[in-house]
Amino acid sequence: MPTSDGKWVELDTAYVSQNSMASVYESKDFSADGMVLELQHATVGKGIPFVLMGDGFADKDIADGTYSRVMSKTLENLFSEEPIKSLRDYFDVYAVTAVSKNSGVDIDHKTVFSTVPSDIDRKIAFDTDKVDEYTKKVAGIDFENTLSVVIVNSNKHNGVTMLLLDEDTKLPRQRAIALCTLLDGANDEEFRLVLVHEAIGHGLAKLADENGYEHYEAPDDKVVRQLRRYHEWGWMVNVDVADDDASVLWSPFIGDSRFAAENIGRYEGAFTYAKGIYRPTEKSMMHSMNAPFNAPSRQAIYNKVMMLGLGKTATFDEFVAFDRVHKPIVWSYQSRIRH
Repeated sequence: MPTSDGKWVELDTAYVSQNSMASVYESKDFSADGMVLELQHATVGKGIPFVLMGDGFADKDIADGTYSRVMSKTLENLFSEEPIKSLRDYFDVYAVTAVSKNSGVDIDHKTVFSTVPSDIDRKIAFDTDKVDEYTKKVAGIDFENTLSVVIVNSNKHNGVTMLLLDEDTKLPRQRAIALCTLLDGANDEEFRLVLVHEAIGHGLAKLADENGYEHYEAPDDKVVRQLRRYHEWGWMVNVDVADDDASVLWSPFIGDSRFAAENIGRYEGAFTYAKGIYRPTEKSMMHSMNAPFNAPSRQAIYNKVMMLGLGKTATFDEFVAFDRVHKPIVWSYQSRIRH
């Protein structure tokens, strides 16, 4: 401070030390990036392609086997529920190595697919063009019929599936991209359930969510028209706006004694709306994931595999005969962990 004669006097000395945050790990070895490994080869039909990849896995995660273990567990999880479990031989499955600059995903991390799980909802932002690029690294793949599955190296509870339309015709494409966070690790039960819900339910079979939320009270005419258009494409066949048992898309199952254990009927609340849209069962894989796929959803999965794998349109009786042998072992809401 200055004194009366204009000189400065040092009263005290403060030393400022700024400790930087721990630096984010950065990859140095990208030699494995883009490598393709065939995990499974179809033994029935022409081979329906699944391509698995991960985001937020650095070179060290590749080198220590973490990436490989995650891809292998993802493969097993995808085929862990009926009917896809018993239809596994129809699929070609590949894993593409994606080496990110940083390990883990965050807003300031540099990753191959630029995934950013939301803190507000369960959505995941990502670079679709980059996912397409890595999917096409599988030589000779039937791209338009490929489901790309991206495992995001994050413990947030997020999952999202992008269903695609042709840019010119606006007609539906079979190709889809499903993303799922790793949660508490590849062996986590919730990771398995979210993955099956997203990749098999939404991505492969084009099923709708069977949840209804109070803040979405009832659909307007635009939503109803859109849902009916989806039905024309064979999408979202597990929800309907029909308000009587004889008219809903799954009416053949209602009252059929072979499916009595599932209590199939019309349960209001689906497609995010609390009123005006119905689902087949109280709980299911497409509702709260604490029950298997219900029969209408199993039929949709079976029909899709028959069409993509064999080029045939399955009949109701064909599905029933298959389902009789490959029905989920236990249909019990209490037998599953509630998520």
